[in-house]
Amino acid sequence: MLFCFLFTACTEAVHVIDDNDPYSSFNISDLKIENYINRLYIDIIGREPLDIELEAELAYLKATDLDRSSRDSIIRKLMNDTSFRANEFSYKAAYVQNLYNLAKVRCLEGVSDDEFRQRIGIARFAAEKDSLLGNWEGYWKNQNEIRRYRAVIASRQALYDGLLEFHQMFAFMVDNGVYDVINMNTFNFVRAVYDELLWRLPTEQEYDRAFNMIEYNQTEEIFGELGSDKNDFIRIVTESTGMLEGMVIWAYQVFLNRAPTPEEVVTMMSEYAFHKSIDPVILKILVTDEYANFR
Repeated sequence: MLFCFLFTACTEAVHVIDDNDPYSSFNISDLKIENYINRLYIDIIGREPLDIELEAELAYLKATDLDRSSRDSIIRKLMNDTSFRANEFSYKAAYVQNLYNLAKVRCLEGVSDDEFRQRIGIARFAAEKDSLLGNWEGYWKNQNEIRRYRAVIASRQALYDGLLEFHQMFAFMVDNGVYDVINMNTFNFVRAVYDELLWRLPTEQEYDRAFNMIEYNQTEEIFGELGSDKNDFIRIVTESTGMLEGMVIWAYQVFLNRAPTPEEVVTMMSEYAFHKSIDPVILKILVTDEYANFR
């Protein structure tokens, strides 16, 4: 009896748990890796991966033990690959389109390009009418409105072609009739530009100088540069060091849903100042364990 008792006590029952994800040798489940891949595709090119893409990326990351270089290569591929793909032309085209959409969300409430095209049509009709009536002041005013709307749409292709950087795209996002309607009058315009591009409100001195520059065409100094009209104000702000810092803050808010620490700002500002591109900043965020939720 004693023998039977000991034999029974040493026998372990086997329990099978349904839906228990297998763990890799580095103790990260396949489900977590798949979530990371899904998040990369959505955040970089604006869509979930196809099944074939998900399977390939999962196998690759597991084979490389999720090292930073393998994550880096996937991110760079999604940012830069120009191989033709149905419905999106290429990964790079989809990435640029996604950045363009995010910029419009930040400044223009996500207004569609169709809205811009409609406004171009209205302004073109008004310009033709003004020319027939000999109202040349109205004609040139409408032509300028057409130019501003077209510049917003054209900024996407210019970004793709490397003719401008992401932070420079915002100059067009804040210089059009839609932005003027959202932020009517100079007071709201100045505050909105500082808030949406620099992620802070202007100081009293900054506001006064910007207001005088835009409203009265007075020569004022902002960020160490002189300007005397609205175009100067937009150019100075979007080319300032503060704009680069604002883009670093933007990247952390968009991809990690938090503000960067002072140390992260210093590190990323150095990266941004060297490359003059948002891509390395985004890449350094997306390869982290924090972003991937591998911690």
